[in-house]
This record gives sequence, C-alpha cells and structure tokens, in this order.
Amino acid sequence: MFINYTGVYCWALELTPSHLRSLTTGSIMNIEQLGYIVITLYGYLIPSWRNIFLAVGITNFILMIPLFIYPISPRFALIRGREKEARGTLQSFSKLCNNRTSMSTVKLAYQKIAQNFLGQIKDFKIYPTMRRETILGVIGWFVIAFLFYGFSFGWARISSDLYTGHVASALSKIAGQSLTIPLCNSIGRKKTMLLVLGTGLFSNLLAMPDLILFGIWTLEFVACLLGNLSCSAAFTVIYLYSAELAPTSHRGMVMSLSSATARVGSFSGTYVGFLYAITDRRVPLALFAGLTALSMVVIWCLPDTTGRSIPETPLDVEIFAGNNEVVNARRKAVDGEMIKNPVAEL
Repeated sequence: MFINYTGVYCWALELTPSHLRSLTTGSIMNIEQLGYIVITLYGYLIPSWRNIFLAVGITNFILMIPLFIYPISPRFALIRGREKEARGTLQSFSKLCNNRTSMSTVKLAYQKIAQNFLGQIKDFKIYPTMRRETILGVIGWFVIAFLFYGFSFGWARISSDLYTGHVASALSKIAGQSLTIPLCNSIGRKKTMLLVLGTGLFSNLLAMPDLILFGIWTLEFVACLLGNLSCSAAFTVIYLYSAELAPTSHRGMVMSLSSATARVGSFSGTYVGFLYAITDRRVPLALFAGLTALSMVVIWCLPDTTGRSIPETPLDVEIFAGNNEVVNARRKAVDGEMIKNPVAEL
C-alpha cells in the first residue's frame, strides 16, 4: 500500500507546477483521510470481520484500475532516456490544453542518468548536499511518523467511543492538511513546517493539566485533537518538502527510504500508548514534546523550496545550494570523461 502511495505521489508531484504543488499535496492527503472515514464506516456497519476484509479488498481492486492508464512522468522518462514516451505524455497534455504545437518539433534538453541502485547509493558520497538533506529528511520522517501514529492510535485519548475517536481524528487531519495549502503558498514550506510543529509542541504541553471542560471532553482531549491536526499538517508538508528537495533521478529512492524510515517511526509511536498504563500520563506527553522539538531543529537546518523548480539531477541540488566547489569538480570530471570517450552520450 505504501509503495503504491509513494509512487503515485512522486508521479503527481512531477506533473504539477510549483505554484500548485501544495494544493495537489493537500488534496491527496485529504483523499487519504476520506479513506480512513470509509474504513471506519466499514467497521461500524459490517458485523463480520471476514466481510470487512472482503469490502476493503474490493475497494482496493477498484482503486487500482486507474494505475494501469496513468501516463509516465515526462521528467522521469527523460532522466531514464525514454524520450519517445516523454513526448507522448507531453503531446497528450498539450491536446488537453487545446495547444496545437506538435511535440515532435520541440527540442527537449535533458541529461540521461540511467543508474542502478548501487550507482544511486554512490552518488550520496559524491554529492554532500544531497546526502545531508536526505539524512535530515529521513530523521524528520521518522519523528513525524512517530508523532502522527502515536496520536492516530491513541483513540482513547481523544474520545471514550472508538468510532467517534476515529471520525474525529480523520476530520481533524482533514482540517490540518487543508490548512497547509494556504500556509505553504503564503509563508512557504519551511515556515509552515515550523509553525505546525510549534503548534504540536504547544498541544503536548497543553494536555498536561487535569481539567474537565464539559461532559466527556477534557483539556487533554482537546489538546490531542490539536496535536492530531498539527501532526497531520506536518506529515503533509514533509511529503512535499522531501519530494521537492530530492532530484528526479533519485526521488523514488529518497522517498522510498524516507517512507521506510517512517514505517519504523509509525509502529514505534503506537507503543507509546502503553506508557499511560505504567507511568504518569505526562511522561508520554513529554516524550512527544521532546521529539517535536527535535523535528523543529531538523527542519530549521533544511533550505526552503517554495517557488523553486525541482532539481532533476544531484548536480542541480548542489547548484541550488551554491556549492560551487562540488559543481566545478563534477563539471571537470564530466569534461574529462568526454575527452577520453568522445562518443559518450551528451
């Protein structure tokens, strides 16, 4: 499921212009939350767990059908040297926009990078900025997934009713993820991340006092909803942030590595709920607060990608970072290869 999710997101990002990427990301994440509500309804309305799994399986099968008709990303196709497929996709989009320009007459400028997994791993040694940004991003993914799923599976802290907690959590996620769209467009990716993480830090501190507001709603319940909202917003922006930092040639690898690390954080975060039974409830809240502060430090060390074109190659990452030493060294190395091998691909 997460392989499919990551692949679809990379595909969508590479087809989206910079000024619409926050809208696209928020929309994708909100559709995911609608899926959570549907699953909750399955559990509430269907009495047999076998029939629940059958309903989920049928739903997944139906949603897989569009994957067979999606066109390939032109960015990815060009990086892999598949120019004919890239032109076909661009021609299809051109017709949708009522543009009569023939893509066969357009000259496409690109650099082919056909690497295997080991070749991409070696690039992290050659390109320090890409290595540093990937490591920081992976740390951010782990912490945010830890917080996200720590809240998502702590339903008892949101409501005493399981189904109400699921729906309330999904609605708060939709609110948080929708909020990232105008925030990313107005103040940028980095400031949005710091703002929503700061809100999450505040919510953990807010949940510590024992205070009943009305009925079953306590200050802790309200703070958990606020924390859930901030975590979902942070999870939305970290997807966008990481995808815009990674070059097209390595985006699939970077996003898969980040998502895999997030899985470790996600199942680790769910165990925090056990701390409520063996220690004071302020202990897990303090743990959440400390990890939120750590993620803010990580984001602070990353550059803002707002309004910037996404890099196509690792060299583009170094150029965007102004790392002239590496850029000049790599260009000299490429020039040297061209002198030794005049028939090498340009």
